[in-house]
Amino acid sequence: MDPSEAVQRHYGGGGLEEAVVAALESAGVDLDALRAEQLAGVDQLHAGFAAATVYLLDRLDLTPGTTLLDVGCGVGGPARWAAAQHGSRVTGIDLSADFVQLARALTQRVRLEELVNFDVGSATELPYADESFDRAMLNHVGMNIADKQRLVREVRRVLRPGGLFAVYEQMRIGEGELPFPLPWADDEATSFVETRTHYVELLADSGFHLAHEEDRTAANASGGPPPPGALGPGVLFGPAFAERLANNLAAASRGTLGAVLLVARAV
Repeated sequence: MDPSEAVQRHYGGGGLEEAVVAALESAGVDLDALRAEQLAGVDQLHAGFAAATVYLLDRLDLTPGTTLLDVGCGVGGPARWAAAQHGSRVTGIDLSADFVQLARALTQRVRLEELVNFDVGSATELPYADESFDRAMLNHVGMNIADKQRLVREVRRVLRPGGLFAVYEQMRIGEGELPFPLPWADDEATSFVETRTHYVELLADSGFHLAHEEDRTAANASGGPPPPGALGPGVLFGPAFAERLANNLAAASRGTLGAVLLVARAV
């Protein structure tokens, strides 16, 4: 199977909106007054969850009206947060049609559709004109993309000079085998984890100047796990997600993987 097809299958499935709505109702959330931050348990699909999103967005210096591209937007959590908290105009793109459909539905439910829109498409072939955006972010996406050079060059193409690009990824920071399954892949066939040195080199080669580099693994761990019974990614991925997350945490505790944030400026 083509890796892109396998990735789409991994991040998809029927009845996603119904599953999220049922989980919210079970948690006692008033759907008629739903706010973006109340979705954080199910739509922040990366290490550190909502706190990591807040930290990343602060590094991007967003203001009302800033145009932001969310590459590999998933179900749209960080995109909605950027709009709700900063007033930014956000475009999200993702390979998974099922995730984009859910992203649109949840955005309508929190009444942010005038600020946020979503497209189905590839991060390595962005359907946008040159210099279309002020900012861009890649939030736990590169682990599924083999051709990272093309990805980074595409982001540079659609960013205006001086624009900021936040790359927040699971990166290899030490030796050791990866313990599959992981949140993003069942096995090595669709897992393309790279070192932060490689990311830094790609950014420099593609027309970016590195402005900030930080390993957020320890900061994420200090926040602790979600409380028992809280909304979590298992709503989308099923109970088997617990094993994937445990494997990810084990690799991080051994010093093999780290949640690294890079912020680069387009030159």
